[in-house]
Amino acid sequence: MKNFLTFLLGAALFGGLCFYVFYKNPQTRNFEKNLVLAKQGDETAAVAVADAYAVGAGVKQDGVQAVEWYRQAAAQGNTQAMLALAHIYQKGDLTEADPEEGFVYLQIAAANNSSAAQEELASFYAQGKPPAVKHEGEALLWQIRAARNGSDTALQTVQEAQEKTPDLYKQVFEFEENLQKAKHENSLAAQEAAFAWRRGEVVLQNNEEAFRLFSKAWEDDPHLSATAFELAEMLRTGEGTEKDEAKALQFYAAAAALKNPAAQYYLGTRSYENQPANFYDAFAWFSNAAEQGHPAAQYMTGFMLLQGQGTQKSLPLAVEFFRRSAEQNHAPAQYVLGQMYLKGLGVKQNKDTARRWLESAAANGNQAAQALLQGNE
Repeated sequence: MKNFLTFLLGAALFGGLCFYVFYKNPQTRNFEKNLVLAKQGDETAAVAVADAYAVGAGVKQDGVQAVEWYRQAAAQGNTQAMLALAHIYQKGDLTEADPEEGFVYLQIAAANNSSAAQEELASFYAQGKPPAVKHEGEALLWQIRAARNGSDTALQTVQEAQEKTPDLYKQVFEFEENLQKAKHENSLAAQEAAFAWRRGEVVLQNNEEAFRLFSKAWEDDPHLSATAFELAEMLRTGEGTEKDEAKALQFYAAAAALKNPAAQYYLGTRSYENQPANFYDAFAWFSNAAEQGHPAAQYMTGFMLLQGQGTQKSLPLAVEFFRRSAEQNHAPAQYVLGQMYLKGLGVKQNKDTARRWLESAAANGNQAAQALLQGNE
């Protein structure tokens, strides 16, 4: 009997040991199942594995592994993983804090239509929470997008903005509408949205996106002179794209051929400043732009008429172009026109008129006019 009891006790101990060694709780079994699927490329399983590592559910807590699996899921486009990484880098609990890296993931998640990320991003811009800058228009834009993705709280915020700041709401709403229309080959809508990004007033400046949309607008309609000019400027300066002066010149020429005065003025300046200068081409470009009301081109047309560069010298015509430019508040033209009235060049001498134009030029920051007025006091 004693031996039998000893046997039973031993069997119980052995069974308990086997249970301890081989039994796996549901969390552990679930983790191992997800790990197998995650290694096969299942993004949902990868998030589950990352979640488990983050809190130590069914596996020992491991921040490095959590971040790695979240990254793998995020790389597959999983917005839940992107948002998790944004929070991890903001808090610095599972890995070293990196607010800028977290903000990047938040932006990517928002761009991938996560309404939660869009609302959070809007909050960053509304508060100016680093690394974001405070910008009401950008904040409202992301609230509008979150509302469209089904967020009731975002919808309420948008409705409040519509009542409290109707002008801002209208501008941001039109920008978003133009973006949507641009997807359907609406070149004018693409151009308007690109200008909004380029100016950085209604929404934050984004030259990369502006260049992309200008390029799309031009591809859809190669008759948009303003688009050609902006592409030329951005290619020349390397804003939003790689600098390419040869390609920029092609766009300047295309814009000028479409009678864009700013492009014509640029080509005129380029011809005038060449070594040696090409005064005939310069005058042709300047005068074409001048006839379209470009104040700097009107000034240069007047200057070349005054000097007889690329055209026959004519003081009366020079005065006329200087006057057109001066009336548009162009300070150099106001100064020269004041000088011409002061000396009676091409016009009847009139010191009162001269002083009026010199005062206008001085008020517009022309230092030569300021010095001349001070010397005559």
